[in-house]
Amino acid sequence: MDDANKPLKILMTSMIDFGHLNSCLGIGYLLVKRGHQVYLAHFPKNKSIIEKQGIKFISLYDYADEGAQLSDAVPRSSSNFKPRFERSLKMDPLEALKEQIATGSINTGFVNILERYKAENVVMHKIVDQLKPDICLCDYLYPLPWMFTVDCPVIPVKSTNPVGLYRGPPSNSGYSVKDSTELWDEFKALNEKVNQPILDKVNEIFQLFNVQFIHRDHVKYFGIYIYPGPLDYHELAPPKEKWVRLDSALREHDATEFELPEKLKDKPGKLIYISMGTLISAVTELLTMILTPLANSPHRFIVSTGPNGDSIKLHDNMWGDKFVDQVALLPKVDLFITHGGSNSLIEGLTAGKPLIVIPQFGDQPDNAQRVADLGLGVRLNLHEFSGEKLLKAIEDVLNNKEIHLNVARVSEELKKSGSKEKVVTLIEKLARNKRL
Repeated sequence: MDDANKPLKILMTSMIDFGHLNSCLGIGYLLVKRGHQVYLAHFPKNKSIIEKQGIKFISLYDYADEGAQLSDAVPRSSSNFKPRFERSLKMDPLEALKEQIATGSINTGFVNILERYKAENVVMHKIVDQLKPDICLCDYLYPLPWMFTVDCPVIPVKSTNPVGLYRGPPSNSGYSVKDSTELWDEFKALNEKVNQPILDKVNEIFQLFNVQFIHRDHVKYFGIYIYPGPLDYHELAPPKEKWVRLDSALREHDATEFELPEKLKDKPGKLIYISMGTLISAVTELLTMILTPLANSPHRFIVSTGPNGDSIKLHDNMWGDKFVDQVALLPKVDLFITHGGSNSLIEGLTAGKPLIVIPQFGDQPDNAQRVADLGLGVRLNLHEFSGEKLLKAIEDVLNNKEIHLNVARVSEELKKSGSKEKVVTLIEKLARNKRL
């Protein structure tokens, strides 16, 4: 076999949150189908789902030094994310930033996750040195030093909302492209100030390994951002240089059909799925606030209860589990109530499901606003939340024909997209030639 057709050795990894792992699973599955040897370095608890995609699993623990602070535990303590939840209950993102500055509070949950990067950096360098891949792909919110020092191309994957790649509303603001640019500027300045402790922690890690910190949106070869083409910010002109869109990167779900739980089979009403994401689900008060009024709904609910699911009360019209195979379930439901993480957004729209988005932080408000602007569902802010509003939003979305038509159009466009072929070809070309 000549070099042009020889299978490539491709290494992938991601930060701990399942949404970031999911993007790697989706891209990895595409590369496996092209005949390449794809490896994914992660934690053993994800070994099964990684191998189901035909991807070879590498345990990060196998390369960790004794005593290394390497952990596969998603922060379960509500104290890590509860302050952000409580601010979201009281105020919009701009007011929340102002309060954070006034009180001097920081995002302890994410800073704690960043602390683990020190051990992960050492581990990933060892894996690359031993495996000698042709190319690496990685999905992290912030880069690690190893990505700039290994002897092969490293491609960043961005599975969060891409608005920060454009000259438009600032990331995490939840502002519409139609909102005032003065609001954009005010939010951006305050957000930079609030996030300084996070940047300081990233800088500390880079300095520890004697590597100069490089902005997370800077790319040497090209970067991949995963976002549905129909939702992308076309009205804001092209994104930053060298970033290429992949419309979706859905992993192959288990061939086993999602079986409707016996508890719900004979009950009336539409079937609705609720998931608030891996991290914020640790705050049990959030799901309790959402589920309590739904006990009076005529519909049925399947709930992803998250890491503290044993503490969540499920009512008679509900069934839940700590982990739900979302990709397998979504085609069977009538409505998706979500926190608005980009991964969930793509999975819901690909399955053709209208959305109610209840955002808390990060890119969730941006995605929620995009859904509202494009008529794909409803944005329901926590600081404006009530049980009555949620029950009304469910009926409004279920009965809105325009929303259903818009969602069906987006779903069809995603299924016909040619972006997968384009991105995979770019990966192959760079891996073989070490240049584009």
